[in-house]
Amino acid sequence: MSIADPAPSLPPAPDAISVEGAPAARPGRLSGRTFDALSNRDFRYIYFANVAQFGSMQMKQLVQGVLVYEFTGSFAALGLVSLAHAIPGLVLSPVGGVVADRVPKRSVMQWGQTFNMNAAVLGLLAGTGVLGFPHIIVSAVLQGFVNAIMMPSRQSIIPDLVGREKTMNAVALNTSGENVMQLVGPALGGFLLAVWSPSAAFALMACFFAVAVYCTSRVPKYPPHAAPVRAANRGGNLGDLREGFVYTISEPTIRTLIGVNFLVILASMPYTALLPGFVHDVLHRGAAEQGFLMSVTGVGAVVGSLFVASLPNRNRGQMLMLAATVLSASLVAFAVSEDYYITLPIMLIVGVSSSVRRSLGQVLIQTYPDPEYRGRVMAIWMMQFSLMSLGTFGAGILS
Repeated sequence: MSIADPAPSLPPAPDAISVEGAPAARPGRLSGRTFDALSNRDFRYIYFANVAQFGSMQMKQLVQGVLVYEFTGSFAALGLVSLAHAIPGLVLSPVGGVVADRVPKRSVMQWGQTFNMNAAVLGLLAGTGVLGFPHIIVSAVLQGFVNAIMMPSRQSIIPDLVGREKTMNAVALNTSGENVMQLVGPALGGFLLAVWSPSAAFALMACFFAVAVYCTSRVPKYPPHAAPVRAANRGGNLGDLREGFVYTISEPTIRTLIGVNFLVILASMPYTALLPGFVHDVLHRGAAEQGFLMSVTGVGAVVGSLFVASLPNRNRGQMLMLAATVLSASLVAFAVSEDYYITLPIMLIVGVSSSVRRSLGQVLIQTYPDPEYRGRVMAIWMMQFSLMSLGTFGAGILS
């Protein structure tokens, strides 16, 4: 089976899972294919929860990076923070997948969002002048642990809310919101560091997570697809874990999707870590031009995700492979370019193709698995982000 084939042997999904006593997913005033999923009440709340949460995480990444470098003056220390965040993700993401398939996803998300409000503690430590590198390392480990458990639920809840027909649109819109916050979050963090203090930045992060907790609380508690009683007949949680890996490996389409995705991540990841040196040594430009290149890439990512949101539910496998091919070609062009103004449109293409690949990959990996395995498959897929953090650690050590 190729990834271009239609999803195998899955019964047609309803618009959303029905929940007794839950308000119906009412159509809203939004119309048109691009923003179609936002007409679903429950998805709107999850969308804004995810946007707030991702914005806070992007702020924290910038603020803690600035503080770590101020504390240590070491690129290796920056890499160590990434490693501290990545290891729990690699080890515990499969466990988070089991949790997503066994526990109501809303509960898992609220638990994680509430715990991540510990940014307020870092703000208090910064305000009293005692915040140091060890505190940031501990915070990175804890956030890595929480995200490993929470992220599979956060991603795999989307088909439950909107049904299979709108999953592609919903995932693309969710990705577009994240791409916007990837631009806005660091800008907010940098602004607060420049004109106010680290405490103010950490306080705003905590407020963003509070918004996420509230929005998530407005969504009904959708029941898990797999009944917990069945887990006892398969050897408990370890049996669930093993079954998830076996299912992922035994399904050719899912196995191919994850394998191709990991290869693309490993091949395309280094450019972000190498960008500062490339801009300085090859393009002979400074920090302002580097920031503009990153902004152009971010704009391209937003355009790419909105493009996916407007696509019909067909030929998604071919589109995914085309996006991966364009991404590869544009990165080769980036590597050989020696002119800043030629590099600008290349980075726009990198942003568009990378976002299209990511959005379509997430759509397909949430469409093909049986619903009772979706959380565990998504957890394996999410391990790509831990691989990216490991790559950042390696780049930091080499620097």
